[in-house]
Amino acid sequence: MKLPVVHIGGKQTELEVSKEVFGATPNADLLSRAIYMFLSSQRQGTSKVKTRSDINRTKKKWYKQKGTGNARHGARTPNIFVGGGVSHGPTGNRNWTRELTKQQKKKAMVYALSTKYPDIMIAPELESLDGKTKKADIFVRSFVPEANRVLVILHESITPVLRAMQNIQRVLVTQASRLNIYELLLADKVLMTEQAVRVLEKRVTGDREKENPGVEKAVVKKAVKSAVKQIAKKPTVAAKAAVKKTVKTPAKKSVKKVVKKAK
Repeated sequence: MKLPVVHIGGKQTELEVSKEVFGATPNADLLSRAIYMFLSSQRQGTSKVKTRSDINRTKKKWYKQKGTGNARHGARTPNIFVGGGVSHGPTGNRNWTRELTKQQKKKAMVYALSTKYPDIMIAPELESLDGKTKKADIFVRSFVPEANRVLVILHESITPVLRAMQNIQRVLVTQASRLNIYELLLADKVLMTEQAVRVLEKRVTGDREKENPGVEKAVVKKAVKSAVKQIAKKPTVAAKAAVKKTVKTPAKKSVKKVVKKAK
């Protein structure tokens, strides 16, 4: 698969990318769950109501117990009165954090990149921006003039680029290592550097040598087992000390003599 590489002068080339990352068939269910988990995890969970014990109100009995014809009441802090506490409300201690497994996160990112594949462009001149917002705005408009939301993905934190684009309303700048699915799917167009593409590919596919050690792992296991067997065969100091010599006691000797006489 190939992504378009756009230049300021109008020249356009192509960059070869991994089909495994940018050409997968999207799974709508997993993408939906990933977005739900992300938005849920953004919640602080600090909403709280005042119960009857938190209300700053007198605890004096409202009226006398008998003789009024009304129901008996004590303080005015219960939830049945105006200005009283709230019952069964949020306590401010709820944790809204939701998580996917590592494998699901990687797959969801692959599906998101595959979904946005037609809207992704490589812009090598991104790194050469000098920090001027006006130049950065012209730069973005030259490639994506009609996009309402533009996501710029860098391979690392580049201060001039961040300073130049932080005041452009429709542009969001992030790093490939921090990219999340919600920001990616929300964007109309995506501009990124070539190094950012490689960082994303490595982030999604991972280190194959570590994930699939294959034969090397089996060889190491066999070597460890053989070494353990060799060590087990050799008698240790503790094993030698544990071996006890059987010594005939006087009682055993007398028993044998009695047995012989009986025969």
